[in-house]
Amino acid sequence: MRSNPTDKSIYIWNLLGNLAAAGVSVLYLLLVTRLTSDQVADQFSLAISIGNLWVIIGLFQVRNYQGTDISQHYSFTSYFFSRLWTIGIMLGTIIPYLYIIHYDMSVFPLSILLFIILYRASDALSDVFQGLFQQNGRLDIAGKSMFFRYILSVLIVWVGLLQTKSLLVSLVALAVFNILFILYYDYRYSKCFVEIDWQCLGDKTYRQQSLQILKQCFSLFFYGFLLNQIFNEPRLVIADGLRLGILEDGLQRDYSILFMPVFFMSLCVLVIRPLITQIAVFWQERNMEQFDKIVKKILLVLSGIGLLVIGLTFLIGPEVMTLIFGVDLHSYRFTLTILVFSGFLYALSVVFENILIIFRKHSRLFLVYILMFVCSKWLTFSQVMEKGLLGAAMSFMMTMMIYVIGTYVIFYYFKKKGEKNGDGLG
Repeated sequence: MRSNPTDKSIYIWNLLGNLAAAGVSVLYLLLVTRLTSDQVADQFSLAISIGNLWVIIGLFQVRNYQGTDISQHYSFTSYFFSRLWTIGIMLGTIIPYLYIIHYDMSVFPLSILLFIILYRASDALSDVFQGLFQQNGRLDIAGKSMFFRYILSVLIVWVGLLQTKSLLVSLVALAVFNILFILYYDYRYSKCFVEIDWQCLGDKTYRQQSLQILKQCFSLFFYGFLLNQIFNEPRLVIADGLRLGILEDGLQRDYSILFMPVFFMSLCVLVIRPLITQIAVFWQERNMEQFDKIVKKILLVLSGIGLLVIGLTFLIGPEVMTLIFGVDLHSYRFTLTILVFSGFLYALSVVFENILIIFRKHSRLFLVYILMFVCSKWLTFSQVMEKGLLGAAMSFMMTMMIYVIGTYVIFYYFKKKGEKNGDGLG
């Protein structure tokens, strides 16, 4: 392992890794859409969305807290054991949730979902190692892990669908490969920084520290889970419409395709992740000049990218996505533009929320998330049933407007309060 990588190398590998992470779901959906039926694509789209929601339990949103724990208040062993707890809860609670949402429990759709959940559990396990690499200024290692794992994962699904014509067999291979990759790459490289104290697996001290980490991050988990539930609400409503025969087959697939640019907008935040740790250092040192400089730089870059992408989406977005996915999306131009604008609002909100994590004031976002959740529940069903995918986009945009306004107001308040009182990291 290279001991002193350049800043350029770290940035490039972090960028490539996050590009792969953002694009992998798009490529999965592309392959399934091209190589299977509309019905299977609908089932896969819903299963992926539930996997995206349920992985929040496995992640428990500890990553940003771990990555900004620059004084290493908690040991990596404690972070690792806390992740084992959350992955166990993630796997153990999925079946009850499926009954609650009236998921199709027949063998094929259930099997698809369970192997996607196992695959996402491997993502949660990899994430705790990536947090370790970030703590030690080695996001290049984390980036390489994501890049190679996701690229190979796409190849496995592609070859699996071509050779076996079975989505289920492809997902089994995908889950097994990811677990083996993490053991070979992530775990092996983690030993360059720290050894996991396996003998203390049942030790009371580590158990208490692990639970304390989860307690510290519970509000982040709660917010993340609510946010992904908000993301999933249109899909659940569409699934109800499909089950009742109100909506046509393929609508779930169409919405998943149209929603993809939202995740690409969130990629902008992932790309600037190396700056988040710097912001934490400047805030702790009370270096407000550098703190403000980096924050303004992030917001300007995001705004520039956002305006460019929104404009291109309106001009050529449906044509490009129709060409890529082989599905006619020309009638969704306004819907797609609204979703991309909503993704821009989401990206800005995530920046403000990350800074509130640095302030250790993220618990103050409770009311914002409750308002978002209520808005989503109140609007989505009626909007989707009345206006279809345009209604889904409109309700999502209104929810994201609450998100960006709420996070900015709280960020501004605590930034001014910190400057006045000299508060550092709490």
